[in-house]
Amino acid sequence: MKTFVKNAVPGLCIAALFLLVMSAPAWAQVLAHTGEVAGTIGYDHTSFNPSTEAPTTTHFFSGSGGYNITPYITTLGEYKYDPLNSASGDTDTYHTQFYGGAVRFNFTPSQKIVPYAVVGVGDYRFTTNKNDIVNSYNGYYVNFGGGASVYFGKHWGVRPELRYERQHVTSGSQSLTGNVVDISGSIFYQFGGTGKKKK
Repeated sequence: MKTFVKNAVPGLCIAALFLLVMSAPAWAQVLAHTGEVAGTIGYDHTSFNPSTEAPTTTHFFSGSGGYNITPYITTLGEYKYDPLNSASGDTDTYHTQFYGGAVRFNFTPSQKIVPYAVVGVGDYRFTTNKNDIVNSYNGYYVNFGGGASVYFGKHWGVRPELRYERQHVTSGSQSLTGNVVDISGSIFYQFGGTGKKKK
């Protein structure tokens, strides 16, 4: 009986999520000239070139504000904070802050589930604290990926997303690049606008 319950719970959760999405109002969609805010949490995996003792897997938090120019094109301002984990046995601390912009291309903006592609670029600051000596290094990044905006109501929903990111930072004569895979989930809220809603 316990095994049955354990196996049934995930299926019931998926079914409940499906019914919730399908019961979202028909007018839930990306509308032109609307604004958007979103909060995000996720994980990233980073590999560096050249190889270093820096951490490779960590979580991050981010926020964004956007404007839907048309139902198909959304511009974004983004901020991400990455409280990096130290390597095993390392007492030094690290964190990274990202400031940038992105463009999202919505493929089916009149539907409750809107798949999209996204491209972004910006600056970032990598900060280290070694023996209470703090150093910061500035760099830049470019990324691209995709996901889906899933409307749970007229104005709001969730957004799973996957991105690949290329980072570059220079410290003196040393150059460091990072290849990053971000997996994240967001809660978003859409407001305002003059777009025509589907009846």
